[in-house]
Amino acid sequence: MRVTLIHNSKAGDDDQPSKDVLLSLIKQAGYKVNYQSAKDDNWVAALEDPGDLVVAAGGDGTVGKVAKRLIGQQIPMAILPLGTANNIAKTLGLMDSSLEQLIGGWATAPRIKVDSAIASGAWGTTHVIESLGMGLFAQTMSRAEDSGNLEQLPTTEDELTTVLDLLKQQVSHCPARSLSLSLDGQDISGQYVLLEVMNIQYVGPNLHLAPNIGLNDGMMTVVLVHEGEQTKISNYLTDCLAGNCDLAPFTRYQGQHLQIRGEEFDVHVDDKILSSDSLTSSDDSIVIDIRVVPQSLEFLLPDA
Repeated sequence: MRVTLIHNSKAGDDDQPSKDVLLSLIKQAGYKVNYQSAKDDNWVAALEDPGDLVVAAGGDGTVGKVAKRLIGQQIPMAILPLGTANNIAKTLGLMDSSLEQLIGGWATAPRIKVDSAIASGAWGTTHVIESLGMGLFAQTMSRAEDSGNLEQLPTTEDELTTVLDLLKQQVSHCPARSLSLSLDGQDISGQYVLLEVMNIQYVGPNLHLAPNIGLNDGMMTVVLVHEGEQTKISNYLTDCLAGNCDLAPFTRYQGQHLQIRGEEFDVHVDDKILSSDSLTSSDDSIVIDIRVVPQSLEFLLPDA
């Protein structure tokens, strides 16, 4: 069995396994390996002839960009979670297994079809693996990227705690936006300080915003925080800092097709920020269309 390994050696803590360690573990399990660094500009070329299995070793950014290249193909994908948040791996239930257990389980692991989503607007079209959102989280992501301080932190726990602190600091500075929202034809418009369209359970620093989402039910979860509910966010972030992120008290809807219309806001699509300028059309409005792409990916889910 031939495996293509896409590896981000910069993911997570400094004590993450090296390229040589990963190659040794995979070869010991009986696989032939084609190694490709996720930092190389031509890493996509490795997926032109990927063999029998594609493995993404890294964080959510690496897993997401590899997954986007495999949408609609009949190539299974496995994850070796080495990043900071590992939200995709957490949603798939992979975080309680060691790398040795995950690799050893590939041969007998069940394959599961997983939904993705596709978003379109003035900037073009992009696939969504994790989530798309505006408001508090998108605003904080942008500020964190501009500061560049997160990369200097010694551990992933420090990084997650710092982002939670940043989110809490930004709650009172995040304005509500008037959004026209239509979910499968239902009008859910309002004034919102946070909108997250979730394809997985977690976002950012392991915020558990969509605990009941199905992996392949053809539905996405729309999480909303109304104007005047900033205290709910602040209290939830306090709980997260204390180690309990599983009780997000926010409004949730589920559907297959969401249309967003508004003005002057940035959005994040997975770990990328799209600025208001790139989102705005000729009539000065922002219109975003998001649809589920059912069972468009296939993952291996080895048992612990």
